[in-house]
Amino acid sequence: MAQLVIGTAGHIDHGKTALVKALTGIDTDRLEEEIARGMTIDLGFAFLSDQVTIIDVPGHERFIRNMVAGVSTIHLALLVIAADDGIMPQTIEHFNILKILGVPQGIIALTKTDLVDDDEWLELIEAEIAELVTGSFLESAPIIRTAAPTEFGIEELRQTIIQQSQQVLQVRDRGFFRHQVDRVFIKKGFGAVVTGTVISGAANTSADIRILPGDIKTKIRSLQSHGKEVAEVRLGDRAAINLSGTDLEMIHRGSELVETGWLKETMTLIAHVEILADTRWELKHQQRVHFHIGTTELLGRVALLNGNRLKPGATGNIIIFCEEPVVAAMDDRFVFRSYSPMETIGGGIIIDPASGLKGRQLRDWGKSLSPEPITRFRQFINNSRKNPQSLAQWSRRFNSATVTISSWITELSLAKIPGKELLYDPNDKQIDQAEILEYLKVFHKKNPYRKLLSREAVRNELGIGQAWFDFLVGDLIATGKVARAQAGIALSEHEINLKPEDQKSADQIEKLLLSGRFAPPSLTDLKNETGLGPAKILELLHILKESELAVEIQTGLWYHISWVVKLETILKKYFQDNAELQVAKFKSLTETTRKTAIPLLEYCDADQLTFRVGDYREAGKKLA
Repeated sequence: MAQLVIGTAGHIDHGKTALVKALTGIDTDRLEEEIARGMTIDLGFAFLSDQVTIIDVPGHERFIRNMVAGVSTIHLALLVIAADDGIMPQTIEHFNILKILGVPQGIIALTKTDLVDDDEWLELIEAEIAELVTGSFLESAPIIRTAAPTEFGIEELRQTIIQQSQQVLQVRDRGFFRHQVDRVFIKKGFGAVVTGTVISGAANTSADIRILPGDIKTKIRSLQSHGKEVAEVRLGDRAAINLSGTDLEMIHRGSELVETGWLKETMTLIAHVEILADTRWELKHQQRVHFHIGTTELLGRVALLNGNRLKPGATGNIIIFCEEPVVAAMDDRFVFRSYSPMETIGGGIIIDPASGLKGRQLRDWGKSLSPEPITRFRQFINNSRKNPQSLAQWSRRFNSATVTISSWITELSLAKIPGKELLYDPNDKQIDQAEILEYLKVFHKKNPYRKLLSREAVRNELGIGQAWFDFLVGDLIATGKVARAQAGIALSEHEINLKPEDQKSADQIEKLLLSGRFAPPSLTDLKNETGLGPAKILELLHILKESELAVEIQTGLWYHISWVVKLETILKKYFQDNAELQVAKFKSLTETTRKTAIPLLEYCDADQLTFRVGDYREAGKKLA
């Protein structure tokens, strides 16, 4: 059986510590102040068996932060209510916190029954308890009467705990090691030791991990669980971890030990919250509140995303602007309390711990997110549709095991780019392909004489990732909607039909290029000869290029294709008898000046007709 963590909850002086001692024989009041005052201030720990840990949490309102830290990692709640007092303020607040944090099940212990002689009073208290827990995770929980001094009901309670511990629904493993620190101390001869519950994954001795916040690299020196040396700890285990090379100042309650690459500290969280129905508080825009996440407490301000306030019983998405770095994962639960006086207002779940957005983009994204994980996952997929991510990348973005993400992929009928591990929604494929087609349609309308458009120009303009763009365009070509032409693309239906006057001008430009031989006319020369404007000349030159009648050697320098072909013949014949080609000889062969010869030689280098070695050329690969 996996280890189980049980947390007590209840009003101050309702007998939680005495009950734990009666069950385990361990007094969890370990601090001098706790012993002197007869009340639990900090968390206490006891072992019912090798598999079951009980965390005794404080009941006093002043120590509610420690109570939240204690119950944030429990599997089963033990709600303690004294028979002589009945339901009290901290009973209700602790019960609300248990509900907020999603504790799956529990047991109710009615303590101090030895102080009550009236059986009808006990029945009345039990009726009030049943009314309190109606509709909650404790609705079907057993109510067991106990009296710690006489051990009345203790064995029944112990057996009930053991029975329920075998039925507890195990927490879903996120697939990476995560340990939330609730105590830190120095052990002589060993150094820093931290205790807490492993809430995900597993780790063994010598494992390299990170301390967050702070992103401090450390190594596990040794491990203990239930007071025994162990080689490994895993999900559900209470663990004492001795860290190598770590100063005590680096780590504190609220720190987390995390496997590298899975979590980062942040100061901005997007969350979905619910306000308690019975609170006297409203949550207001820009309100400063106390947040309890995992074993940490911090202050922050909330930005409401729908209106300026959330009333009791209301739900909504918010942004939390933390006042110090915090560690949080997707779907972590938290509690928030008023700044002063401190009262529990409500709680919620983290729906994006690492958006990286700011301003209006952050607000719009936060407002749109669903609290339901699989629906939110589709939102993330759709939001990143132009740059799809792999299963491994989504696993880390959602802080979840790949088996969980895989189940969502199947349920949502997502697909993979062939030959890649990148995931996409088939509906997104249609959306982006329609955008590409519309872009080409508009381009052809504005440039009727352009045969094609650079693939890279389309991709950059639409902001589409390379792998996704290649897949989309490849499919459009395969279905006949897009035609591939040289290094560009065009709509298959696009045809160039020159107007008679434009065809006449194109023919004139072609003749001028042809007559120019290896010293072709400049754009200014073409303007003077044709009387056309620069834009029209360039448009017609590109038509000649796409018709394979002209070549642009460098920007603004155009040659007729026949002279480019002639140049290859000249060079091939020359290198049959010569090993080197000097610039001066090239000028002689082509009857050009240095102004034209240099860019023409550079074109030959790029086209692998020649290969430059210092001040001369050798035959390139095409001529070798």
